[in-house]
Amino acid sequence: MSEIVAVIPIKRHSERVASKNIRPFADTTLFELKLQQLKPVDGFVSKVVASEDDEILEIATSYGFEVLKRNPYYSTSHVPMSEVYSYIGSNVEGQFIAWINVTNPLAETEVYERALRKFDEVKDHDIDCFLSVWELKENIFFQGKPVNFQPYPWPRSQDLQDCYAMSFIINISSREDLIAWGSCVGEKPYFYILDSLTSTDIDFEEDFQLCEAVYKERKRNGLSREQQRG
Repeated sequence: MSEIVAVIPIKRHSERVASKNIRPFADTTLFELKLQQLKPVDGFVSKVVASEDDEILEIATSYGFEVLKRNPYYSTSHVPMSEVYSYIGSNVEGQFIAWINVTNPLAETEVYERALRKFDEVKDHDIDCFLSVWELKENIFFQGKPVNFQPYPWPRSQDLQDCYAMSFIINISSREDLIAWGSCVGEKPYFYILDSLTSTDIDFEEDFQLCEAVYKERKRNGLSREQQRG
C-alpha cells in the first residue's frame, strides 16, 4: 500500500451554514461523525486534523487522531483555497495526501476503504490525482450554450455526454503536487465515481437538513435490524 496521510481540514466558523461543522447533527456533529467514520479505516499511515480551533483539536486527540494547529490566517474566508492547500501540505509529512472534508456525512467507512484499494490499483497508471466525483445526468448550459448535449434532436437523459462533479469526499495527490499546484486537481485525474446521495456535500441549509434526515433514517433502520437479530 502507498504511504497516504489523511488530512481532515476543519475550521470552527462557516458562512453559508453557520458553524455547520460543530453544530448538532442528529445525535452527533459533522466533525465527530467523520472521525467515527474514518477511525476504523486501515491504510492511512496517519490521520491528521488541521484546525485553528483548540476545542476541535482536543476532540480530534480524544479520538486518537494527530493534530495540526492551523495558523488562523488560513481559516479566514478571504484567503484563496490554493494557499490553504499549499500551507497544510507543507506542514504534514507523507508521500501522498488524502484531503477529506467533514461535510459529506453520508460517505461512510466503506467508501474510504474502497477508495484506498482503488487508488492502490491505479496509482501507477497515467494519472496525477484521484478525485471523488458523481456523475451529472443533467442538461447543462454554460454562457447560454449547451455543454453536454445537442438540442436537436432532443437527447434521452442516458445519452447525455459524461459530466462529473467533484464531491470532495476524498481527493488524493502527492504531497509535492499539492504544495506546488495549490490544488488537489491535476491534468490527468482518475475519477472515483460515487452515487449522488453519498456525494452530497453540505453547502447550504437544505443540504444539512437532507443529510440529517437520511442519517437518522439509516440509523433507525440499523437499530431495527439489530433488534430483529436479537
